[in-house]
Amino acid sequence: MLLSVLKECLEYSGFFRLRRLTVSHELFGGGMSAPLEREVLEHGDVAAAVLFDPILDKVVMVEQFRVGAYAAGLNPWLLDIVAGRIENGQSPEETIAREISEESGLTPLSVEPIGIYLTAPHLSSERVHLFCALVDSSKVIGTHGVSAEGEDIRPLVIDRADMLHLMQTQTLSLWAGLALGWIISGSSKESSSLRTGRLKTSPQGTKDANFMK
Repeated sequence: MLLSVLKECLEYSGFFRLRRLTVSHELFGGGMSAPLEREVLEHGDVAAAVLFDPILDKVVMVEQFRVGAYAAGLNPWLLDIVAGRIENGQSPEETIAREISEESGLTPLSVEPIGIYLTAPHLSSERVHLFCALVDSSKVIGTHGVSAEGEDIRPLVIDRADMLHLMQTQTLSLWAGLALGWIISGSSKESSSLRTGRLKTSPQGTKDANFMK
């Protein structure tokens, strides 16, 4: 399929970049479309992770103020999963390890990729690199966040059995809904191992990020 960019201009550059494009694209039935004007937000990619404790069968989520939720007419203290912008020169894996520490105070025992998704391709170039991180939820304490960035984040521990009700009764971010659905569906190797009794523990009874074949 062909795409022709007829005109492009930068309308705004700050935390976001807003570009206005005039394009014409090939049609499924043949020929090219009339010129179409589209605006696209650009602000880099994001790494996000659902924090899962397979021993206690719990998920650690984070609660913080989100101005977008306020603008949508919702409670702006949104329940979400750990997430952060991928800085230049940093990998998604490095980013999510940093964000887990900053937002929850936890150290992941292992990190498993779930997938990469466009969050709103009709208006944004943003992609989310989604992970599941194995954690010890019993170590959750206090509030967290980078004070210089105005963050005030409270981690909350939730039973996996309550996640479906949470998804049905609360408005969540897209990546939180994707990640919780992934856990519920049994796609996680950690949750599958727990249910089948194949999760390994150390001789001291502590969690081990390795699993029996």
